[in-house]
Amino acid sequence: MAGRISVLRKLLNRWSRQQETALWQMTERKTAFKRIAGFSKSERVDAKFFLLAIAPFVPVMISDGLDLSRGALWYGWFWLSVIWAVGIIAVGCASYWRAFRRSLERKP
Repeated sequence: MAGRISVLRKLLNRWSRQQETALWQMTERKTAFKRIAGFSKSERVDAKFFLLAIAPFVPVMISDGLDLSRGALWYGWFWLSVIWAVGIIAVGCASYWRAFRRSLERKP
């Protein structure tokens, strides 16, 4: 279990660094082409965070699509999925905040 958590932590740290680099590229580069490239990188990283956040909801959506009964297991999984999504979104917002803070430090 600890190995899986460290893999997830490494993945989120890598995405956060990618987000920071993309935001830096959007704000600090001189040409419009390089700024647009930074924007597209940022959009890709946002999509990764979003897909990771909603991944646990897939079984919930499938069970609702199949009209399966909602028992204690369904509600437990649903609330764990909500907690997971809030945590992943918090990591994404923290990466934005860190990039913003570092961009202020670079300015003369």
